[in-house]
Amino acid sequence: MDCNKLVEDRTPELEMEFNSEKDAYKFYNNYAFKTDFNVCKDYLNKDKDGVTTSRRYSYCKEGVKRKYEGDVMPKRTRAPTKTGCGTKIVIVLLREIMKYRVHDLILEHNHELHIA
Repeated sequence: MDCNKLVEDRTPELEMEFNSEKDAYKFYNNYAFKTDFNVCKDYLNKDKDGVTTSRRYSYCKEGVKRKYEGDVMPKRTRAPTKTGCGTKIVIVLLREIMKYRVHDLILEHNHELHIA
């Protein structure tokens, strides 16, 4: 999929195809910008030749902060930055056509977004 030809307000869908990992990242990052959240490059799998075979992009507030288990409480505690939100997109390489396809997709947030 050529990112220059993408419709501006298009949302990600399962089975979407991209010419490169970079195109998929640009598309999802653009979608995230419009819906007011940040994307992190989460995990990456490569084959023995160094070609990316799968990649996950997730919301930067994914997961939860671990509880402090030490004997002494820290002097200063910070506001929680993780919300446990599971928004993500996973792309995999289709070797037959050498394109990346959206394999797994979760767009629902477990909190309010602050859309301006």
